[in-house]
Amino acid sequence: MNLRTHTENSSQNASYATLLSGILLSACAVAIIYLTSDHLSRFDLVGKTKPFEYPWRLREPSNMARITAWLGYCLHNLFSWVMIWLAKRRYEHFSSRMRGLNWCFLAGHILFFIAHYIQTHIWYDGLASDVPEVTALGSVALMLIVVLLLEAPRRGLFWGHGKRLPKRMWITLKKYHGYLFTWALTYTFWYHPTASSPGHLIGFFYLLILLWQSALIFHEFHRNRYWIILLEIMVIPHAVIVAYYQGNQLWPMFLFGFSMVFLITQMHTFKMIPLLKISIAISFALVVIGTYSYFGRLEQLHEIMRIPLLDYSIAGLIILAFFFFLPGRKTQISDS
Repeated sequence: MNLRTHTENSSQNASYATLLSGILLSACAVAIIYLTSDHLSRFDLVGKTKPFEYPWRLREPSNMARITAWLGYCLHNLFSWVMIWLAKRRYEHFSSRMRGLNWCFLAGHILFFIAHYIQTHIWYDGLASDVPEVTALGSVALMLIVVLLLEAPRRGLFWGHGKRLPKRMWITLKKYHGYLFTWALTYTFWYHPTASSPGHLIGFFYLLILLWQSALIFHEFHRNRYWIILLEIMVIPHAVIVAYYQGNQLWPMFLFGFSMVFLITQMHTFKMIPLLKISIAISFALVVIGTYSYFGRLEQLHEIMRIPLLDYSIAGLIILAFFFFLPGRKTQISDS
């Protein structure tokens, strides 16, 4: 083994160790939320009322809960934006090791997690007492849609096609996506109290992993295509578990709706022969029909189209906006 190969292997091992550390740290944080959740039983919550009315809110919100939640969110968001700005000024190249700003970014996220955890246990309410749940859902949905556009030059938007996008759009999204994503993440993070329902637990694990990804700015793993697709599809178990425990029978819509996005777009990250792709698509269709037949809901089969239609409609509007208002040449980046 020559020196270059040894160096490359060492760098790769260091990257995987960094990734594993983030996953374990996020898991530990979620474990703390779960193990100390009994202390939250003293709060009088609104509970379930109607769809998209957030249940985990105090019946009588307090001013201190509002002030601390909004202050925590604003400071967390501002901190993240400053870290991104500093990283863009200081670093020009990606590295396989954690550098100073990566550690500062990570330390900041940990401190804000501790602050939010304490804020929940003292005052409970997050931003949910003032803004509707659709804003938190929409912020994360927008983030995932922009990821589709960012990755399109490598895998396309539709079955491997649609790789050529307006050049100015791709450059703009690449340059500023970090600000959008950290806004979406910090907003959603402070929207929810650190409660221990199954939806909260997997949701916070997902959020913390994504915040870890933001701390990996200019780290090689930040742009690893397989890591990115894992982050994208983690929305599936989160959405399914939340819908299942809400008891509204909408979990198949989320399971197969987000899976359709994987089938149409994300799957094409991987190098596969056309026959294998077609086989996966046919198998998917059979599973969908079988599932809806088993639960006697074939007449509701159309609902699985809602998420893909929404995602690709918004993606299309973003493309059109850049095409008409900020015209530029189309671009196709190399597969690297």
